[in-house]
Amino acid sequence: MKKKLLIILLSILMLLPLAAKNDYFDFAFMIGQGNYNWPVDGIGVSYGFDMGLTDKIEFGVWGVSELIPQPFASNIIGAEISFALLGQRNTGSKVSGVNMNTLLSLGGFWKTDNNGLGVMVGVTPLAVGSPALSRRERCLRTNIGWDFVNKKLLVVFSPMDVDIYVKGTYRDWI
Repeated sequence: MKKKLLIILLSILMLLPLAAKNDYFDFAFMIGQGNYNWPVDGIGVSYGFDMGLTDKIEFGVWGVSELIPQPFASNIIGAEISFALLGQRNTGSKVSGVNMNTLLSLGGFWKTDNNGLGVMVGVTPLAVGSPALSRRERCLRTNIGWDFVNKKLLVVFSPMDVDIYVKGTYRDWI
C-alpha cells in the first residue's frame, strides 16, 4: 500500500511542473554514477530528470540504483527543489544564464529495499553548463538525509552527473 501511494504521489509531483507556463521552462534528462551504501561495495548509477520552474529554481526527480554486484537490488528514489546560488540558471531567452553555478537542494527520498523514507538536503558545489547550452555537468553532488523509518543517516554521493536538455536550449530560440 505504501509503495502504491508513493508512486502516485511521485507521479503527481512529476506532472505538476508540466502545467507551469513560463519563459524559464526547460527539461533535462540526467545520467551519472552514484552510491548511497557505505562502504561502497559495488557500482551504482544515478538517473532522473530536471525541470526549470523559474530562472533560479528547478525541480528534480532522481534515483540511484546498485548495478554491481546485484543490478537494481537496492534503490533510492528522491524528489527535490534546487536553488541556483550564483545567479540565473536560465534567462528564458537565447542568452545563456550563469554557466558555472552552485546548487542547494531540499527534498525527500524513499528506499525500496527497506522502505526507508525521509528528508534530504543537498549541495552541488560545481555545475558547469546551462539549459541554453543544452548540457550541464554536475560535479560532486552530495545529499545528506535522515531516514525516519530506519532511524539512520543517509549520504548519497555522485561524483559526476550529466544533464542533457531537450527543451529550453539554444535550438528553441533559432
